[in-house]
Amino acid sequence: MNAKTAAGAFRGVQTLRQLIPGKSNDTLTDHPLWVIPSGKIMDAPKYGYRSSMLDVARHFFTVEEVKKYIDALAYYKFNTLHLHLSDDQGWRIEIKSWPKLTEVGGASEVGGGEGGFYTQEQYKDLVAYAADRHITIVPEIDMPGHTNSASLSYPFLHYAGAETPRVRTDMKVGYSSFDAKKDTVYSFLDDVIGEIAAMTPGPYFHIGGDESHVTKKSDYILFVEKVGKLVQKHNKRMIGWDEIAQADIDPNSVIQLWNNVENAIKASESGSKIIISPAKKAYLDMKYDSISEYGLHWAGYIPVDVGYKWDPETYVEGLAKENILGIEAPLWSETISNSTELEYLAFPRIIGYAELGWSQSEYLDWDDYKERLAAQVPYLEAMQINYYPTKLVDWKKE
Repeated sequence: MNAKTAAGAFRGVQTLRQLIPGKSNDTLTDHPLWVIPSGKIMDAPKYGYRSSMLDVARHFFTVEEVKKYIDALAYYKFNTLHLHLSDDQGWRIEIKSWPKLTEVGGASEVGGGEGGFYTQEQYKDLVAYAADRHITIVPEIDMPGHTNSASLSYPFLHYAGAETPRVRTDMKVGYSSFDAKKDTVYSFLDDVIGEIAAMTPGPYFHIGGDESHVTKKSDYILFVEKVGKLVQKHNKRMIGWDEIAQADIDPNSVIQLWNNVENAIKASESGSKIIISPAKKAYLDMKYDSISEYGLHWAGYIPVDVGYKWDPETYVEGLAKENILGIEAPLWSETISNSTELEYLAFPRIIGYAELGWSQSEYLDWDDYKERLAAQVPYLEAMQINYYPTKLVDWKKE
C-alpha cells in the first residue's frame, strides 16, 4: 500500500478493513481464511474536510461515549469532529481562569439531568485520541447567542435586552446574548479562546453565531468582527454558522451553511470557504419519519435515502466547487442522552454522509449504495452500534 501521508495510509487501512468479510469466505482449507479480492485501488477523498458535529451541551456525553463515536467516524474516513461545547443549557469545558463556567454552567442539561463537563486533561485526552485516528477536533463556543449558561455563571456577560439568565432545561433558542459593547466580555472571551486554543492543535476555532435573535444587528456585527480578531490572535481560523457572513470577516474564515444559502454565497464572494451542512439534508437529529423514537423534525424528516440522494457540490446554486471546504453532518442532542440514542440517529445516515464527502459525484448511486450499506451489519454489530434498521435497506443479518 502506498500513500503520500500517514493519514492517507491510515485511511487505506480502513479500506482494507471494510473489504474483510464478516465470516471466513474460504471453503477449501482446514484453516479458515478471510480472503480479500485482489486488485488495485486508486483512491482519494473529494473534500479535505469531512466532519460530524456532536452537541455535548444540550446533553453531556462522557469521554468514553465520544471516543466510541470517534472510532466509528475514523472507520468511515471522517477527518474532523466538531464538538459543540457550550449552549444555553450547559457549559462543558473547564476554563481555569473562569471556574464558575463549569461549577455553575456545567451543572444542568435538557430535561433536568446533572449535566457534566470535561476537565482540561479529559479534553486533551479526547484531542489526542482523535489525532491518533487522524481526526481533528474543532471546538465550538457558541456566541453571542446560545450563551445563557455562561451568563448564569458570570452575570456581567449578560446583555440587558435578553432574558434574565436562569437554569434552562428546555429546548428553546434565541433568547440569550452576550453584551457586545462591554470590554469585559472580550477580556473574558480572550481567556476562554486562549485556554481552548492552547489545548487544540488543529487549525480551527468555531464561534457559533447562530440564532442570536435578541442581539441588535449592529451589535451582532460588532461582536463577530471583534471575536474574529481574538481567534486570529490565538492563531486559529474562525469557523461560524452562516449568520456570521453578515459581518466583515477575514477571508481566511470559514462559513458553515446550515440555513441561509445567501450567506454562503456572500461569504464565498469575499474569499471564505464553505462547509456544507444544510439542516434539511444533513442534520442527524432530524427524525427518519413520523414514528422515529428520537429526534426533531423542524427541518423535515430525513429518511436514509433522502440523506444520501443529494450532492453537496451542487446544493448551493452559484457556489463554485473550489469554494467548498467540505461537508459536515451535525448531531444536536436535545432528544438524546447516551450512546445508544446517539447511534440510533447517526447510523446508518452518517455512513452516507461519509460517502458524500469522499466519493466523486458520478459514483454516487442509491441503488448501489444501499446494497453496500446492507453489508455493513457485521461491523456495526461487532462495534455494538445501535443503528436504525430502515426498511429501505435489505439488511444482511448473519
